[in-house]
Amino acid sequence: MEWQQVFRWQARLGIDAEDLSGQLGGYFGAPDGEGILVRNVNNDSPGAKAGLKAGDVITTFNGERIRTTGELREKLAGVEAGKTATLGVLRNKSNVTLTVELPAPAPKEKRKVSVRTNI
Repeated sequence: MEWQQVFRWQARLGIDAEDLSGQLGGYFGAPDGEGILVRNVNNDSPGAKAGLKAGDVITTFNGERIRTTGELREKLAGVEAGKTATLGVLRNKSNVTLTVELPAPAPKEKRKVSVRTNI
């Protein structure tokens, strides 16, 4: 029997988000119709403490343009625990700047997964 290690990461902002593009992005006023739509903000999360709200569109991270949730994850991974980051957000088609204090990534939880085969 073979064993694999699987790691689970916990989000650092405490939000549910999705990529915006096309007409929907234009509706929210996102530059080039692209950004990250905040769908939900978990209570007592770093995002909630910073003032993020459902319906906000994240467009920049520390002054750099971001267009996708993948780009946001990459940027978040590069910030040390306990440091702050600046988010550029569109709220009701107006620019808002929020400062969020980022906690350490959650400890990696190891799970063992078996891979079965018939021989």
